[in-house]
Amino acid sequence: MLQTRPVSPALGVEILDLDLSRPIAAATAAELLELYRRHHLLLLRDQRIDEDDQLRFAELFGPISRRSPAMQKAKAAYVSNSRPDGILGQGELFFHSDNTFFVHPLKAIGLYGIEIPPTGGDTLFANCVAVYDALPPALKARLDGLFSYQLFDYDGDYARRSVEEGTPADAPRAVHPLVWTDPDTGRRAVFLSEHTTVRILGLPVAEGEALIAELRGRISDPRFGYRHRWRAGDMLLWDNVVLQHAREPFDTRHRRTLRRTPIGDPEGDRRFPASRTVVGPLAVTEAA
Repeated sequence: MLQTRPVSPALGVEILDLDLSRPIAAATAAELLELYRRHHLLLLRDQRIDEDDQLRFAELFGPISRRSPAMQKAKAAYVSNSRPDGILGQGELFFHSDNTFFVHPLKAIGLYGIEIPPTGGDTLFANCVAVYDALPPALKARLDGLFSYQLFDYDGDYARRSVEEGTPADAPRAVHPLVWTDPDTGRRAVFLSEHTTVRILGLPVAEGEALIAELRGRISDPRFGYRHRWRAGDMLLWDNVVLQHAREPFDTRHRRTLRRTPIGDPEGDRRFPASRTVVGPLAVTEAA
């Protein structure tokens, strides 16, 4: 049995006695999958691993996703402000799940800490099943049947939300319900990726913006979260649907590099039956 301890009351578990540079036995892999299902986030500290070690660990949870440009050119991507191939290297990131502008978001994400600034750049996590469970009944009823329109804005300014105006017609777009239901457990989660949300379908703009702001406030409530203060050698892997993550700003005079392994969802059709791809700009009057 792996030795573990919780990282917060809301989510996550730290695994204390596993070296990811060594082969992982089948029984250990099964235990890791069960810990992932129960806690949604795994933390392993003081790891000394290369790309292949990280990929071997990530592939226990699903296939590596190669649909982003960075992943088509290399084994792994680097969230970095110091590497020439670095992506998303600086700035604050709101709470979000990755790739919600596709009909099948990423299933999970792995990040390995390589260069860590002395302060700042913490990654925050929110358990959106717990967020949903704590909603007032009237708000739960209101969310039923509502959908968000998600768009990848090529401008790439993550200090603001995506906008339709000026975004190329071939940019990836998708529509998702505001409440996601796990087909295996029946548990429900608030599902709203603020960075890429253009609007809430079927609501007047002002009403939709107010709802987004209310949900953002609930998702960022520390009662449902975990703050990860990075150290070099940290390996994090988490559920990209149940959990949302955010990044706090940091002094970009310091180097920050994390190695990222995105994990695809081979059961996307089963897990996202109410979601759909959008081809080209979605008219304001178009229903979900």
